[in-house]
Amino acid sequence: MRWRFGFVNQARALALRAMRVVGWCSLAGTVVAAGFVALIWQLFPVPVAKLENWPSSPVVTDRDGRTLAKLVGHDDQWRMPVSTDSISPWLVQATVAAEDARFWEHPGIDGWAVLRALHQNVTSGRVVSGASTLSMQVCRMLDDQPRTLFSKFVDGVRAVQLEQQRSKSQIVEDYLNVAPYGGNIRGVEAAALLYFNKHARDLSLGEAALLAGIPQQPSRLRPDLHLERSLKRRDYVLSRMTELGMISNDLAQTARSLPVEIRRHRSDGVSSVAAFALQRRTQGGQLALDSALQSMIEEAVVERRQKLPPGSDVSVVVIDIATGELRALVGSADATDPVDGQINGFIARRSPGSALKPFVYAAAFESRRLVPESVVVDDPQQFADWTPENFDRDFAGRLTVGEALRASRNIPAIHVAQGLGLDRCLGVMEACGLNMPADAHRRGGLTLAVGGIEVTLLDLTNAYATLGRNGHYMPTKLYLDGDSSVGRAMLDEANRGLSSDVCATINDILSSRRRQPVGVEAAARCPWFMWKTGTSSGRRDAWAVGHNHRFAIGVWVGKFSGVGHHDFVGKEAAEPLLARLFCHATLRNDRDPPAPGTWVVTNPLPLPDIANKPPVLTSPMTGEVFVAVDGRTVIHPRVNRDLGASHWFLNDRFLGADRPERLELSTGSYELRCVTPTGQVLASRFRVE
Repeated sequence: MRWRFGFVNQARALALRAMRVVGWCSLAGTVVAAGFVALIWQLFPVPVAKLENWPSSPVVTDRDGRTLAKLVGHDDQWRMPVSTDSISPWLVQATVAAEDARFWEHPGIDGWAVLRALHQNVTSGRVVSGASTLSMQVCRMLDDQPRTLFSKFVDGVRAVQLEQQRSKSQIVEDYLNVAPYGGNIRGVEAAALLYFNKHARDLSLGEAALLAGIPQQPSRLRPDLHLERSLKRRDYVLSRMTELGMISNDLAQTARSLPVEIRRHRSDGVSSVAAFALQRRTQGGQLALDSALQSMIEEAVVERRQKLPPGSDVSVVVIDIATGELRALVGSADATDPVDGQINGFIARRSPGSALKPFVYAAAFESRRLVPESVVVDDPQQFADWTPENFDRDFAGRLTVGEALRASRNIPAIHVAQGLGLDRCLGVMEACGLNMPADAHRRGGLTLAVGGIEVTLLDLTNAYATLGRNGHYMPTKLYLDGDSSVGRAMLDEANRGLSSDVCATINDILSSRRRQPVGVEAAARCPWFMWKTGTSSGRRDAWAVGHNHRFAIGVWVGKFSGVGHHDFVGKEAAEPLLARLFCHATLRNDRDPPAPGTWVVTNPLPLPDIANKPPVLTSPMTGEVFVAVDGRTVIHPRVNRDLGASHWFLNDRFLGADRPERLELSTGSYELRCVTPTGQVLASRFRVE
């Protein structure tokens, strides 16, 4: 018996010793493991900042959120991060059901999933199940390292860190924005747009379940290539949602029965307007553009183009006067043209012709040098070596400023610019929004008054918006999420381009209540708007620009090549489209503004002394050589003043007592003579070659 008790005591001692060894080993192992975890915790912190700075695909939308253009990011991935507020709740639930059923309860690592995975993998002798949580997957996608036991351990440690730094809602949002959905598609917004042509917030239950199943095996389950596999995976996700009590069996069955239409995105190119927006901001954003208005104007442009010479281009700008927002932009008449279709005509610098005249007269009004009733002179004049003419090659004599501006007479506008000084005229133009070249004074000279300096349609339309804003200049606003306070901050007296009474006077002179716009059938139905046309030298550019106190609209017609055409006249080519737009229900304004006020001229501009100037034959001039086309050319004789009844001769052949309006001549040498009532002889010798 004694040996038995001795054996038991020895066994107990050995057991206690073994337990101590196991305890110490467990404690040591725990300490080592804790130290290892602490080391990993310190060496591999979660790069949370990366979650908020993923490369994003540039997307351009209209003011209502409709997509106008989308491009891959600089990493060649489609990625369009969105908040959970912009994701369908079905998609959040389906993702949790498919990837991490206990996501809302665990601290980043799901212990039950780890034990289940170990049991299944050991009993089967191969890896058949994983235990990655959504938090672990987010951490893995931050580095995208090869899958090893160590990397999975790091992911687990980081997942716990992540759960301490971000809420569960933020983590599921992170996952849905970075998860792979096949090919180069990352995130649910890009997947929804590229597969279903809809936003993630608009996904149905079936569509959400289909997308939720893709990240498990993105290459094998992408629906545009393997629809049957993706549908089978969708059905599994719906079953999991049913098991977890997220949806009913009937709802799951309905989702399975609905047809799935996959419309994989194919790039059709970027419109010229979207390209313009991306040039201004490479990451894109929400434009102020109104797609419905844009479509209406594009249709009107197409119809108008059919009445223009073949190959004509048309550009249109519409600005909301109150906000400065660019509500519509048409770069060219035919977006499908492989060459001209991608040109934005509204930012091309072109000669505006007479469309600058309102600002010349506005400068004179602002300086109190003229009033609309002041008399100006429209007679032949020569300025140094320049002999300008009016568009109709005729002269109106004495007329009021209002009449001269409405009739777009060149000579009075040149006289006003000369009397005021070009610096004053340029100052008003720039204050109203025209971006003039630094050397405009030298380059343009007095031709500035008749369009001798190039401007863009965008700037010119915005300058007319300043007239419609009672003289307040406001920068145009392309993106809605830009700094809108800039425009409002400038609405004070210190930033005025013109005074309100001057703007009201210009608006009244050029309003539809003073004249009938081309393209409007009945004056009684014509809404109020003001406008001015312009035609550049050589008829290369036809303009019509104006406003109705709600919108400023600019229309340009021509050819981007710069080739002129006899039909490119502002009143005939551009004004009908402008009038049509101002008459449209979306853009029209049926309220007439108040009548303009008056002011006293304090320093009147002197009239040119025409009566005391000797008569001069200003065209053709002695020594001029004219080029014949098809063997003939047309010459319009001009003198610098009214001569009364005179006698005209060409190579001694009597032409009559009235100045000939035109001479159609073949090649040769000619002498044109005019004998005045006082017997004075005016003569010019010229050639036609």
